[in-house]
Amino acid sequence: MEWTTDGFLGGKLKIKQPKKGFRAGSDAVLLASIVEASKGAPSVLDVGCGVGTVGLCIKSRIPEARVYGLEVQSLLAAQARENAKVNNLEKGFSIFDADICDRSAFADYLGPTGRAFLNDAFDFVLTNPPFYEEGRAQSSPDEIKAKAHIETGLDLAEWLKFSVARIKPRGMIAVIHRADRLADILNAISKNCGRINIIPLWPNAQTAAKRVIVTAVKNDRSGNMLSPGLVMHNLDGSPTEVSEKLLRDGLGYQDIFN
Repeated sequence: MEWTTDGFLGGKLKIKQPKKGFRAGSDAVLLASIVEASKGAPSVLDVGCGVGTVGLCIKSRIPEARVYGLEVQSLLAAQARENAKVNNLEKGFSIFDADICDRSAFADYLGPTGRAFLNDAFDFVLTNPPFYEEGRAQSSPDEIKAKAHIETGLDLAEWLKFSVARIKPRGMIAVIHRADRLADILNAISKNCGRINIIPLWPNAQTAAKRVIVTAVKNDRSGNMLSPGLVMHNLDGSPTEVSEKLLRDGLGYQDIFN
């Protein structure tokens, strides 16, 4: 397998990942930006962490964060650990090889308070679930890409149910996904979460959003909101000032909008 080493956060992070197949990009950095530095040493879980880009972006901005990742593909999980070492961010960074369809896969893992993983809970749970429903998209011949992009074993609702179950009361979930799956996301999380915030990701000011970030707070029933969203590029294709602050400078979402 061929690999590339790519720079993130203006080159501050070096991430090695497969040259073909599922590759981390701006979605990972945007998802990481949701975690608030003001929370002290937050515990964070990335469900479906790939090569660890989301978690390493968080550790770069909040070194004291305790980051955990779950990844079913052992090759990617191993590379996530290696990426942490290369970037000197391995302290407080734990990657577990685990299939979230199989509860027995977690038997030997502990959560942030030292309890059995499935009995513990996190301040933040982040996830970039597979984008396509099984049977509704052409499967890639690349196994890594196919597993990352197509729902198998768990559909989106079950994936999000697992994720919500890992959040502390008053903790936050953040999901980045296709805009046309928004109704499915809301249906999956609204039973146990409130204060839902929908953040459209506009490619530019004249193009419909194809991605959204949805955040929600567990056991919170206060009002929901629709954010102004993020415009990622100017009409000439150059990155907007906000995009630069998030993707290149590594600022948190709350640092910009609060």
